[in-house]
Amino acid sequence: MLDNWRARIGWIHPRVNSDIEVYDFYQVAPKDVVLVVTHLEVVDSARREEVDASLALLERAVERLSMAGVDFIMKNGSPVHLHYGNEGHRQILDRMRAVAKVPVTTGSQALAEAFHHLSARRILMISSWRSESTHLLENLRNFLSASGVEIAAVEGIGQQLQSIEKNKVTPAQIYRSVVNASQKHRDVDAIYIQSGTMATVDILETLERELEKPVVSSNSANIWGSFKPLNISVGPGYGRLLGSL
Repeated sequence: MLDNWRARIGWIHPRVNSDIEVYDFYQVAPKDVVLVVTHLEVVDSARREEVDASLALLERAVERLSMAGVDFIMKNGSPVHLHYGNEGHRQILDRMRAVAKVPVTTGSQALAEAFHHLSARRILMISSWRSESTHLLENLRNFLSASGVEIAAVEGIGQQLQSIEKNKVTPAQIYRSVVNASQKHRDVDAIYIQSGTMATVDILETLERELEKPVVSSNSANIWGSFKPLNISVGPGYGRLLGSL
């Protein structure tokens, strides 16, 4: 029986709901760590008008998490916080810090720090973004490049889906896509599975054994970036990044 909660972690999601992100979080979180989620209500993050409307809710989201008594806040969803490039990302962090009572970061910042932690400089990205959303890839490429990390190659997940549809992709489908893509790009340091709306943490360890290199997903990077500042450890079985906590 739990006597105390060790930490309450706040995540700001761009989408209108949360499902797979929460599922992956609780696969690895200790029983005394709680996830608190609020939303920016985006349906299609490739549309500028939706991004602008969601960013108008940013301070409100931070304030709601502060009211919930969280110990740390992460803004997830690079299509939103990188929509206006690296300078836009800096401004979003400044806005969050101005109203937050606890440390804050973004999923993209956590991702860059994760690759540095793993000494990975050349990355194969497994992307779920649609072909008409090339600007999303370029924004992330530019952000990581400024941190000394190169997206050396990009392969699709095999399906062109809306964000709200990606939660139907199974871990087995993701696994096969990653293995097939990695055969074409053996000269990278690590593999990144993009999209928090796909369940990934349970397959990372098996992928790393087969591919013999680190495999990071959006969810594993977000969890790592949330746990590390709070000195929260994760047990074995979820890949090198989470295992390093």
